[in-house]
Amino acid sequence: MSGVVTAVRQLAISVRMSFVETTRELGFVLGFTIIFPIGILFFLNHLVAPDLRTQVLVGTVMMETALLNINVLAQAIGSDKQTRLFDLWVSLPVSPVVYALSVAVVLLPFTLISAAVTLGVAVAFFGVAVSTSTLVFLVAGFALVWASTMGIGYLIGVFGGTPRQINSNAQLVGVILTFFAPVFYPVSVLPAPLRAVAYAWPLTWGTQFLVGILQGAASTTLWSALVLVGFVILWLAIIGIGPRWRQV
Repeated sequence: MSGVVTAVRQLAISVRMSFVETTRELGFVLGFTIIFPIGILFFLNHLVAPDLRTQVLVGTVMMETALLNINVLAQAIGSDKQTRLFDLWVSLPVSPVVYALSVAVVLLPFTLISAAVTLGVAVAFFGVAVSTSTLVFLVAGFALVWASTMGIGYLIGVFGGTPRQINSNAQLVGVILTFFAPVFYPVSVLPAPLRAVAYAWPLTWGTQFLVGILQGAASTTLWSALVLVGFVILWLAIIGIGPRWRQV
């Protein structure tokens, strides 16, 4: 029990330190992350059939909660490496899970606000129906999708060399995930071999999870949520092992 309390205290202190440093460095960029997906939503809405608007909304939210999380987390670790702050973290008696969570949690509020703004625009302008009873599940769903991709950004960051290399790798992985994880279209349209590849990515399950919530598909929502929880546990276990944590 005392170990859990110590870890929570370390995480709280780490989040506070990371929040101050991140807001100082990024400033208005954080505000931009809240509104930038809205343009994509307006653009795609004019290209798809009305019955795919929910899918487009979910795809836009996935960009905010998943792809952005992967890129920002990887780049934040690259920045810490460049400033030697990463070496300081490694020298401290803290778990790599505490470090990873402290970096990722800082941007979670901005991610959730961005997803909420996008959802509001979809409801107000595109006729996407969202009942009040589903809002709580959606917020929890946003956070679950965010957590299910955290390990990808972390591994890109710790195994990358220079910040430029980490940034390039993060962008490449983002492109691969966008094309092989169907976030803007149903996974059912893919041929069987590509569908198998798509199901290996948490973004595919996150998309099905959010679409299931919005469309009231209980079985799809429950199964996708269980898979996402499995991804969260897997990433925390891998990060906890500490790959390249004491070797850099």
